[in-house]
Amino acid sequence: MPDDQIRLVLPADPAYGRVARVAVQGLAGRLGLPARAVQDLRIAVDETLVLLLRPEGSAGEVTFTFTVTPDRLVIDAETTAGADQPWLDAGARTRFEALVADTVDRHEVDDSGHHVHLEKARPGRGAG
Repeated sequence: MPDDQIRLVLPADPAYGRVARVAVQGLAGRLGLPARAVQDLRIAVDETLVLLLRPEGSAGEVTFTFTVTPDRLVIDAETTAGADQPWLDAGARTRFEALVADTVDRHEVDDSGHHVHLEKARPGRGAG
């Protein structure tokens, strides 16, 4: 199976969170992830949105790039919301890290909190 890449651009508004969750659910299913892993990814995407939506900053968009490889699902999410706020609240980052750590195999947040990287391995392929 060759790598497939899907881009989803949403308004930075919590009302569009369901669209991102449905997208990750469908892609995780395509990769053959078990139901628990699919639910974990939905949680990770939810928490990514919570982190990237900047209600105290300027409005913008959240772009999800989903890359489906033979052995994993890679999710990169970036926001233009809060572009006038070049920092990430330490409490928000701590909450994100605590809630996402057990849901994916790898996660990273850039220093400004405008980019999140997530990876979930296919069963039997390892976290590599």
